[in-house]
Amino acid sequence: MKEVLNLIRVLIAVDVGIVVFCYLEDNQIWLLNTQIAFFATSLIVLGSFIGYSNMVRRQIENGNVGEDILKKYDDRFELYNEEDEIKEKELNEYKKKKLKWYEALLFSFKGWFNLIRILGYAALIAGFLWLKNVGTFDFLSFLFGISVVPAVSLIYLFIEARKQKNQSN
Repeated sequence: MKEVLNLIRVLIAVDVGIVVFCYLEDNQIWLLNTQIAFFATSLIVLGSFIGYSNMVRRQIENGNVGEDILKKYDDRFELYNEEDEIKEKELNEYKKKKLKWYEALLFSFKGWFNLIRILGYAALIAGFLWLKNVGTFDFLSFLFGISVVPAVSLIYLFIEARKQKNQSN
């Protein structure tokens, strides 16, 4: 949740920069189009983050976790012993108890259909239709407003991943 709050702070800072730029350029159409697209896309992205993190948290609490990543690699040097074979049998029994494909699909729907995300899509469509009906729709500024949030989110996540990688080394 800390990452989501930090991302919100970064998005607010970027939005303030867009508003200041639009006021300095005295371009109200750009301001209106970018703000509607930015707000709606922010809701979609934040709703997605929250929905999927809640879904993953629920699956971990229910014990629906995948097998250890090290098990995916071959044992080139034959380092496994009998104790590992017993653990392998337990793992195979656990795999049999895993969710069916349709149950997993139902769990993933809970991540897809987050209320914040649905409100974001509704705001995006309603904002587009309103701008179009009023006659102030500008394709370039609307597209810019939509693209800023995913771009900033992606850059933020890359920077955070790099920080964590550097801290672990």
